[in-house]
Order: sequence, then structure tokens, then C-alpha cells
Amino acid sequence: MLFRFLQGVSLLALLGCALLALQGTPLLGPEWSRARILYAAAGAVSALSLLAIGRIGLMVARLEAAQAALLARIEGRAGRE
Repeated sequence: MLFRFLQGVSLLALLGCALLALQGTPLLGPEWSRARILYAAAGAVSALSLLAIGRIGLMVARLEAAQAALLARIEGRAGRE
């Protein structure tokens, strides 16, 4: 649950960074702003790393569940023999 929350926060941060980057262009801002675009890119790197951490956490949780199921299966076979 915590990792899904982390992924959700990182997606919201990526959307915020995209908006900030667009505000550094003439599309949503008054003129080109390299500083705003670079600031948005730095934030996007942090948001992407949070997204990756959340994904790695979910993968570890799934591996632990699979390992527990496999161990229970092995112990079940050992009990029948």
C-alpha cells in the first residue's frame, strides 16, 4: 500500500513538473525560461526515482509472497512423505 502511494505521489509530481516546464515556454508562459525548464527537469528526475523505488518495492513484496507460497508447498510435500 505504501509503495502504491509513493507511485501516486510521484505521478502527481511528474505532472507538476510537466506543467512547470510548459510554463517556461511561450505556450503557457510569457517567454522562454531556461531556468524554469531546468528546474522542472531536475524535479522530474526526482519524481522518476520515486516511481522506480515504488516499483522496486512492489516487486520485492511479490517475490516475498511467491517465496512464502513456494516454501509452504515444499513443506506440504515434505509432510506427505
